[in-house]
Amino acid sequence: MNSKTDSYQKVAAITGAGRGNGRATAFELGKQGFSLFLGDIKAELLEETIGDLNSSGFKVSGGVYDASNLQDTDRFIKDIQEHYGNLDVFVNNAGASRPQSFPEVTEDMWDWTIDLNLKGPYFLMQQAAKIMTRQRSGSIINIASISAWGGKTSSPPYAIAKAGIVTMTVTAAVLLGQYGVRVNAIAPGIVNTHFHDEVDLLVGQQQLGLQPGQLMQRAETDIPLGRLAESDDIASAVSFLASDASRYITGETITVGGGKSRL
Repeated sequence: MNSKTDSYQKVAAITGAGRGNGRATAFELGKQGFSLFLGDIKAELLEETIGDLNSSGFKVSGGVYDASNLQDTDRFIKDIQEHYGNLDVFVNNAGASRPQSFPEVTEDMWDWTIDLNLKGPYFLMQQAAKIMTRQRSGSIINIASISAWGGKTSSPPYAIAKAGIVTMTVTAAVLLGQYGVRVNAIAPGIVNTHFHDEVDLLVGQQQLGLQPGQLMQRAETDIPLGRLAESDDIASAVSFLASDASRYITGETITVGGGKSRL
């Protein structure tokens, strides 16, 4: 990206941008001067986020896409090209988890989790890389999780999928480096978003008999910095990997977990 002139329109695309980490990342990259292309499966959340970004003076477009559906992943990348023509930063953020213990995991749950959290992100990265290799520049940022390193998890398939994200990041970085394309990952810890609402309900309240929010409060005691992450913490790390400040970093996974590197 250093070879681009000042008039070059920097473009960043983000999946799962309707709320939480994706929304915060959109605002952060907008502040850094990127034009934005956003995707989310929930139209109402995406519409609200795009409206708020427009009101803040950022250039943004996007649409509804299912990151687990390969037809949608292809359409997402094609729509970026049609709208902007180039792609400088791709944030592979879309993902979700549904609590299910190891002996209770069904084939349907396995397929849903892997399709959304690993298969879809792989092919999104593949399509984004095709644009970036032609440009001979770009930064791909995959969102993993500290659950990738195993240990206690409410969803074994999710932990396995995120471990795959870490491995695919390294593999892609090796293959794409010759084209000037960097590939890195961020592994968030426990983030204070709606992502954990279902875990709080099914595990904290129904299984453990805790009050709403109490499970997350307990989780804070295991974090050296003494608090859950906020979406802005994740967005700041993404901003760093999207910028020229990280121009010699590729194939790495940065843990953003307040010192908690294992679940």
